[in-house]
Parts: sequence; C-alpha cells; structure tokens
Amino acid sequence: MPLRKIVLENYRCFRDRQEIELAPVTVVLGKNNSGKSVLTRAPLVIATGFHTDSTAPLDLDRLGHDSVDDFREFYFDHSTVLPIKIGLEVDGAGPFKVSADLEYVDSIKSAVVSAWYFEAPGLVVAQLVSARAAASRVESPDIDGIAVEPPPQVRRGELQDYQYYIPGRAPSVHPVAFRGLLPDKGTPLLHGLGMLRLTPGPIRYLSPYRERIARQHRLPMGNPSQLGVQGEGTPGILADDSARSDGELLRLVNERLAAIVPDWQVAEIPAGPLWSTVLTRRGSSVQVNLADAGTGLAQVLPILLQCALDELRGNAGEMPLQIIEEPEMHLHPAAHAELADLYLATARATGTQFLIETHSETLLLRLRRRIAEPDNDITADMVRVYVVEQRDGASTVRRVEIDELGNLDEDWPEGYFSQDYHEVRALAAAQMERLDDAS
Repeated sequence: MPLRKIVLENYRCFRDRQEIELAPVTVVLGKNNSGKSVLTRAPLVIATGFHTDSTAPLDLDRLGHDSVDDFREFYFDHSTVLPIKIGLEVDGAGPFKVSADLEYVDSIKSAVVSAWYFEAPGLVVAQLVSARAAASRVESPDIDGIAVEPPPQVRRGELQDYQYYIPGRAPSVHPVAFRGLLPDKGTPLLHGLGMLRLTPGPIRYLSPYRERIARQHRLPMGNPSQLGVQGEGTPGILADDSARSDGELLRLVNERLAAIVPDWQVAEIPAGPLWSTVLTRRGSSVQVNLADAGTGLAQVLPILLQCALDELRGNAGEMPLQIIEEPEMHLHPAAHAELADLYLATARATGTQFLIETHSETLLLRLRRRIAEPDNDITADMVRVYVVEQRDGASTVRRVEIDELGNLDEDWPEGYFSQDYHEVRALAAAQMERLDDAS
C-alpha cells in the first residue's frame, strides 16, 4: 500500500498546514537549515503511531534515544498552546485517510489525541473529538479560542470521553483509549472500520552519516535482512549472501556499482574466522579492502544494496517508502546522475518509493532529462519536486511542477542551482577583460 500524502501543521518548523504528495521518486530541495530533514523524516515519525501498544500518540522509543529530548520539541516554536496536526493518505488494496490533532498534556509530559478523523472507500467517515479538548474551547473569552481556565489534567493511558461523529447519525459521547494514533482495537464503537488493517506500509530510513565498513567483520549467525539507519548491516548481508547463498545479491549490487566505478566489483572473502569486504578490478588479481578505498564508495554501497534487495526479494504486495538523506555525499557529480537512474529503475521494477533530500543539481537534471527523452517510459508524474524555504522563522513546502519536456515551472525559486551559471559568466568576463588588457 503506497503512501501517497502526508500532512503537517504546527509541527516543528512548519507552522502552517503543509500537504506533500509523494510520487515514485520525490525530491526535496532547500538551503541549509530550511527544514528539509524535518520534512523527509516526518513519515518515519508518523509511522511510530501504527502497530504499537504505546498509550502515547507517537512511539518515539522506536526511533532511538536520539530522536528528541522532550515531546514539546515537536511543536512549532516549542509552544503547546495549539495542537500538532498530522495525517497521511494511503493508496493500494486498502486505501484510507487518517489524521489526528495531538494536544500536549503537562501532567504526563506527553501528548494525547484530541481529535481524530478516518475515511476509507466503502466504509464510513468517522470523527472523534475529545470532550476535554472541546470543553476548553467553548465560550472562550480568548481571541485565539483557548480557554482561560485550563482543562483538567489526565493520567497516562486512561480512557477519555470523545464526541463521536458519523454521517447520518446523531453525535454521541463514548470512552475511547488510543494506542498510538489509532483507537484501541478493542473499542466496540469502531468495529467494522477496518482498523486492524491500517498501516502506512514499510518506511525505511538511511541517514546521511553512513557507517564505514570495518576492515574485518563477522559472518552473521542468523539471516540478516535489515540495513539499519546508517547502513550498518551492509557487510553482514553481503557476507551471508557469499557464504550461504548463490551470490545473486552480490551480482545485482555489482551491476549497479559498474555504473559508478566501471571495471570494479565488490566481493566478500573469508579472512580467518572473520570476513572482509574487498574491491577487485577486472583483469587483475589485486584485492583492495574497502576500508582502504575512498569514502564515497562506502557511502553509496548501502544504497546499491537496498535497491538490489528489493529487486531480489520483492515486496510481497507492499510498497516501501525509502527515505534517503544526501545520497550523493562524497560522490563525484557523474555518480549523482547514475543514482537518479537507479531510483527510477528500482521504482518501476519493485514499486519502492523514494523520498530523497538532496543538494545535487546533477541528480535533478538527470531526472528531468529522463522525463524529456521520448524513447523511455519515464513520465512527469513519476517525479515530484519540493522546495523547502524558511521565512520569518517558519518553514513552508512548495511543489515545483515538471512538464513532459522536463521543464520546471515558474515557481522555481530564484538563486537555486544558479551558482555555476553565474560563476561561468564571471569567468568569461574576467577572461575577456584580461585579453583586452593584453591587446
């Protein structure tokens, strides 16, 4: 079930409502500290509210201890006066829309779901509004609609009364317990809504700081399948394929590697009780340990491996979202273009979606070129481009349309990727001036 849209409001640096529609390849651009990483990581955060027994709306422990120090950090300007609004839309065999307002409660140092909306084709539209939250906004003398008298505090995990709205029925009040972003599956009120099947699908994340492969590593005892957010599972997966399988995974990785470093291949070789990841060159018996190779190759290897894994294993009807920050790090610009082709090919072959934060003009140019070329089946709707900008302390997301010729529309912000053009003009002017002086 592909994730098609995410919605954010009052979330971290995004004060106003933002709607981001995803494509097979979605590219996020922006200047430093504009909010790009907040946007690209948002699906990962929202996904923690699914398939969890946590009474908090977001099970942040699943992101590791470095995610945030305090739930209030998720609120714009760290102000909890207004709720966070998050939502997502999922397509596929079981499409649905779900959104929630998250109200911070000081007594539990966390948030509760104060409003919840659900919609699915062939089912019903359901809406819950916390009676506690609604009471705090009734007959308020405050211009912002916030009561002078704060509502009573709650205890973690306790049932709250919600006003329940469903088309064709009178509103009613019912006690509801939430597990993450969803009402508890035992809530009789919501039987028949298909709550047990709700999932945003697999969401994977590869950070910009990918782990270098050690000179030697152990052969895993089990059957490794996950790369990890820093690609730390890469050597174990490769060694497992070399030692216990037919090497098909390594072959697929090397097919992709050939476009980036021609004539070189990666291999796993036993080194006593341990294993080593090495590079071999066509026509030579020399083996170079990957620890002695350039940083760029070690950085790109997890990306190549994940794409090869998706092609080899398939997705069993699920369409994962692969989030990658700065895939071009430490790579020559020519490799940026090859990565763009890799994402397009993998998306078509496996259904994997890519959400990419990048600073690479070359990567974007290759995507635009593939759309414009008449002899392939890459269409403009396969790629979406968003620019994140910050003004007056708040970030906004703006979609930049691409037409069938690969042209960016007039909303392309001035100054982006224009540095090379201006530098070339300045160089030409300086050369002409020097020639004039010499003559």
